[in-house]
Amino acid sequence: MSALLAFLAGPLLSALVGLMERRLSAKERQGDLAAELAAQEIRAEIEARAEARKVLIAEQGTLLSAGRIGRLVFVLPLGLWWTAVIVDSIFGFSWNVSALPPPLDEWAGGIVLSLFLVDGAKGIARNLRGGKGG
Repeated sequence: MSALLAFLAGPLLSALVGLMERRLSAKERQGDLAAELAAQEIRAEIEARAEARKVLIAEQGTLLSAGRIGRLVFVLPLGLWWTAVIVDSIFGFSWNVSALPPPLDEWAGGIVLSLFLVDGAKGIARNLRGGKGG
């Protein structure tokens, strides 16, 4: 009886072991594929940043670059608005400067944060490194 069980269990066990090996091999291939996809994404991000850096370097010498025009489109109206609010508050003119509508007030805060904190931090970091490049 035990010989019969051993004979039947042998093919069953070898089939189970084969199934487990194929399963592990498929998971390993899946992991390799995921790692390759992640590496491709990283390479694409590095390439995109290199291209963006080339554009920034090319625009550095020009007065009216796309980056500067974009900043001016957002910063000048906000600067004029804040100037009107401050001057009206200090000198008590009757200008009645309106508050910015809901999405714009949040955007204005983000623009100020970007200009003064982020750009300021970049400048400090650049000065600490002792170089002019970003």
